[in-house]
Amino acid sequence: KQITNIYLNYFPNVTHLTIKHYFQTSDDSIITTLKSIIPLVQLTKLTIESDDFSLEEIIELLRFIPNLYALRLNFLSNKETNAKLIKQNEKFQYVSKINKIKNLDLCQCCSLNQIQLIVNLFPQLEYLKTCMNRKEIGQIIKYLLSKTNNKTQHLFFLCISQIPKICLKELNVLIKLENLLNDYSIKFINSDLYLWW
Repeated sequence: KQITNIYLNYFPNVTHLTIKHYFQTSDDSIITTLKSIIPLVQLTKLTIESDDFSLEEIIELLRFIPNLYALRLNFLSNKETNAKLIKQNEKFQYVSKINKIKNLDLCQCCSLNQIQLIVNLFPQLEYLKTCMNRKEIGQIIKYLLSKTNNKTQHLFFLCISQIPKICLKELNVLIKLENLLNDYSIKFINSDLYLWW
């Protein structure tokens, strides 16, 4: 959908924003359009329900929203396959240093590579909710709970969505066998597994 670059209603007190559909502006700057509508710097919660935003566009947007506390994404694009190059990107590094995101909710299945990218981009993360490929759950849990991983030092709550109940037992065994956590709770509610420590 095309949005003309005119000043729409300005909402000076907004703190939450939901983007339901991807949109293009006349100058191809979503940020410019959003800035004319709301003060991005005061946003604390952002939900992007569109699957059309690339990781680069999300990172670009996050550069202008330094006080964001909670982020919900329907989709994290797999187009950017080289995670090393992305992590070395100047904008990625900047957003990683300035963002305050503590709560991340991803409505898609994440691979280990995507989780590693997420952890590097959001080092203040405390709460993570996502789906995971069942074959990679063990590797992802070991990565997230590794005592040597200082990138996940703030993380204390994990929700794995849409997994079979047997994963509760498997995860419990893994945590005890690998001595990943001493004091933790784990629950399975409505196809979601909750782990906190």
